Amino acid sequence: MSSSETESSHHSDHDRSTRSGRIQPSDHSSHSRSHSRSGSSRKHHHRSRSKSRVAHVDPSAKNLAQENQKLKRKIDALQLENASNSKKSRRQGAEKSIENQGRALGRIATLYTPIASLVRTFFADETDAEEEEDPVDLDEKELEEYFIRQMEKRKTQRDIRAYHIVAGTVPGFQKAVDLAGTDVGAILSLCKQLQTGSISARSDDVHTLMIELANWLNFRPLPFRADPLLLNHSRELRGFKHDLTGKLLCPIEHDWNDPVVRSKIQNKEIKTNTSFFIRAFYRNEEGNPNDVEDGFLHGTLLIQDPASGSISDDEISSSYKDSNTPAPVPQSNKARTSTKQSLAKLYGLKKVTPQTIAYCCVLLRFSLSNAKKWGQDRSFNYEGLYNEIIDYFEAADPEDEEAFTPHLQAFAEEDASGSLKPSFHFQSTLEEQRAAKASITAAAPAASNDANTPTASAPP
Repeated sequence: MSSSETESSHHSDHDRSTRSGRIQPSDHSSHSRSHSRSGSSRKHHHRSRSKSRVAHVDPSAKNLAQENQKLKRKIDALQLENASNSKKSRRQGAEKSIENQGRALGRIATLYTPIASLVRTFFADETDAEEEEDPVDLDEKELEEYFIRQMEKRKTQRDIRAYHIVAGTVPGFQKAVDLAGTDVGAILSLCKQLQTGSISARSDDVHTLMIELANWLNFRPLPFRADPLLLNHSRELRGFKHDLTGKLLCPIEHDWNDPVVRSKIQNKEIKTNTSFFIRAFYRNEEGNPNDVEDGFLHGTLLIQDPASGSISDDEISSSYKDSNTPAPVPQSNKARTSTKQSLAKLYGLKKVTPQTIAYCCVLLRFSLSNAKKWGQDRSFNYEGLYNEIIDYFEAADPEDEEAFTPHLQAFAEEDASGSLKPSFHFQSTLEEQRAAKASITAAAPAASNDANTPTASAPP
């Protein structure tokens, strides 16, 4: 083939390939592309092997690092929480310690008057600042004002005595009061914490006495046993509807053993809330209406009262006006021996306070009743009972008593609620019987002298 033909054939092949849209690669370009593809393949294979090695090693290391970070954060959080709890625990521990000190105050100092009110009374005490006028010279309106002042004076005297008991019992209390002028919040916070402890202890005592009273009365030997048996988780079956608790609640001036009297009391035809001289407070649970102080506050249930804080019979008897010991009443066969310290030993008391005995009287009277909840029984003046028992031991000046009682009677007769009547009955009965005893005592030496005086002999 000639060179011209060969060139013509080459051009024709090029034209065909151009017309078909494809350009045939040369051998050199094909070789370059093949070499490039093989190099890329080797790089890709190398990267794949590297990634496989990383995928095989890195996940566990990464997870371990993440776990370490989590643990570190958790440790930091626990340390912060522990520091916060330690600080909170120290604060709560201090508050709990103060509350525990307050648990005794309702039993030995004040049951109804808040502790903060005692502090205010202490600062505002001006009972000796002015002379009281003679009530004989007062008209009706002035007499009423005089009576109110006398009632306030008595309450102030009780509160001041209670304040001194609190100050002598709670360490640092008097110092906090002295600094109250510069830090009022501190003394108010202290009083609040003490009050919380006092209320908590009273609630515990009410619950405990409800249980223990049922045990004592249910396990007495016949015929002194409760019939029907009392529930130890509720006061529902108690009160005047129950024969035994009704007898213990009955004032000594009424004969509970008389079926007619008992029926009238249960039907509320005879009022029993006008007297504080109830049988439960007396030795052998019997009292003499003509001598209300004979055996008064020597009832065995008062001695057994857990609210007294395991105070011994001797400690309570030392606070009474005579040294007679209460007659024993059979206890429950399941009675337990307390391992707790007495209040006197726990708080360094030399003797039982009148407030302790008043506290026991109130809780015993409440536990014998069918009241559902503390503070909701309006059928009996519990606060009046508490105050009168305290005044029984911390009596005011006899001259004040003599002038005060007749006017209390007039005021009590006009008292619509009747809350003052038991107080008047209590005070007037004591005054009348003490006056009668005093006159008999005074008359005895005169009669003795008359008997010993020799009579003149007749002249011879």
